[in-house]
Amino acid sequence: MRTTLLVAGHHARRLVRNPALVLILLAIPVSLAAIEYAAFGRTVAGGKLPPIKVLVLDEDESLVSRLVPQLFAAGPMRGQFEIEAVADWTTVRARFQANDASALVVIPKGFQDHALAGTRAELAIYKNPLQSILPGVVEGVLDVGAMIGNQILQEARGPLNRIRHLVEAQSEGSDQDMLEIARGLAAAGRRFGSLASLDRASVGVERPGAGSATAGPLEAAQFFAVVFPGLVIFVLLFISQALAARLLRDRMRGLSRRLATLPVSRDAIVWGGILYMFAALLVLLIVLGGIGRLVFGISLDRPLPLLAIGAGFAAFAAGLHLAIAGVARSDRTAAFVGTAVVLVISLLGGSFVPVDQYPAFIRPLATLVPNGAAQQAIVSVLRGRGLADVAGLVATTWLWSGLAIGLAAYFERRRFTLS
Repeated sequence: MRTTLLVAGHHARRLVRNPALVLILLAIPVSLAAIEYAAFGRTVAGGKLPPIKVLVLDEDESLVSRLVPQLFAAGPMRGQFEIEAVADWTTVRARFQANDASALVVIPKGFQDHALAGTRAELAIYKNPLQSILPGVVEGVLDVGAMIGNQILQEARGPLNRIRHLVEAQSEGSDQDMLEIARGLAAAGRRFGSLASLDRASVGVERPGAGSATAGPLEAAQFFAVVFPGLVIFVLLFISQALAARLLRDRMRGLSRRLATLPVSRDAIVWGGILYMFAALLVLLIVLGGIGRLVFGISLDRPLPLLAIGAGFAAFAAGLHLAIAGVARSDRTAAFVGTAVVLVISLLGGSFVPVDQYPAFIRPLATLVPNGAAQQAIVSVLRGRGLADVAGLVATTWLWSGLAIGLAAYFERRRFTLS
């Protein structure tokens, strides 16, 4: 065991003296996540996009016109908009030029009179030309709100007409008039109740292998807690390929033969290389986890399950590329085969495209490949699940790691025998 540690330490010291390639690869997941962080802002780490800014220019200043901004404060998209009243077009131009708003809603003069009279009452929307998606969201919400408003006015047309006639006649109306108006408004409210109940609707989601749940924000499982693990696992496969390539070049330069002449067993040399790869990858995983916690606010309140998953995947990545290096005749061959294997399992495991978008017959494969099982296990733990909840995924990861380490040890021993 001591000689195995000495061999692993020898490889580790050489890596510390020349870490440039590993550091470059290590920066890839951090850089990609930082780009998304810079693009969407700090609120993304809390599981939601920044609010959409909507300007409102109220030229009518009436009771009905004051209800228009409430369209963005109700319904399933409540909390997704930031409404700001503006007084003139100069302010609007300045805000659009600074790209500080997505759209302007204009409530024209006479809006209330037209609405109550049943004639055409229009709202105007002006989209920020510097943006492409968010102004369309504002327009969609406004269209739905106009549809609901028209329905309300249609249901209450009778009592509203009676009110308008009394106002035009400058009459206070009789008790019978008031009773009929109240009865008509109550009936309109009942008829509209079924439409209003949509505001309280929830969507049931059935995930493969899990019970039903209600869709909602990520809450503790932040946006980056879903994105970052996939980036880390994908890049870790290439880091392990780079580490294995170093050992392969050492073998081609005769370093392995020189080690074999020392009073050290061949098993110690073989397992020293494996231990070096495993320890290096595990340390890099811990470093990336710390970066995710400090920079992107990813919660790591369940370190033991995360460590169990990370150790299993580190062992798999080390064994995979050591096994490839053990049978390859050149570093080019090892690089070609290793890259092909990484790309295939990354596609199957959902590193590039969310597994939910895959055809149903391919989707189960994501939990059977090691990177897919490890990625889904990490995301589940970051979302609040315990080790028992992801035991199947962890077992899959460790089964693959055992197979990969076994193959790596076999091919390394065989290489020593043939040499």
